[in-house]
Amino acid sequence: MKKIRAGSTLKMFLQLSVQETKQIYATQETFLIKKGSGVSVSCSKMTVKQYEDFDITCSFTNTTSCKLTKSYFYLEGPGIRRSKKLYCGTVQPNSTIERKLTLSAYRPGQRILFVKFCNSKIPNAVERVTITVEEADPMTEII
Repeated sequence: MKKIRAGSTLKMFLQLSVQETKQIYATQETFLIKKGSGVSVSCSKMTVKQYEDFDITCSFTNTTSCKLTKSYFYLEGPGIRRSKKLYCGTVQPNSTIERKLTLSAYRPGQRILFVKFCNSKIPNAVERVTITVEEADPMTEII
């Protein structure tokens, strides 16, 4: 069998037999193989109040054998204040880089924050995290 690469399709055939009743069941399933992005995102709070600050930690593991120069994280999400760029500089082979950022959300509801690791040698390294934003108390003063 050759190596399985990202974007490949894997077809699996299953056949089950029940010993007591001698019944046989068969099915087939097709899977699309996806490659991991190397990006991981963690959030200090998964539920925040409107206008409340929360911390987000982005990390990327360089699994390639070459160094990645001019790298940065790009963060954006509807209802999250301004998109941000976090510069990482050069990421050495087989090393992990981590950046922290404090954000605030201003629109209530389910918000998806997209984190992309940007470098010309690594396309489509994207991760997302869902944050629930609850409405602020009407008595809370917004500064």
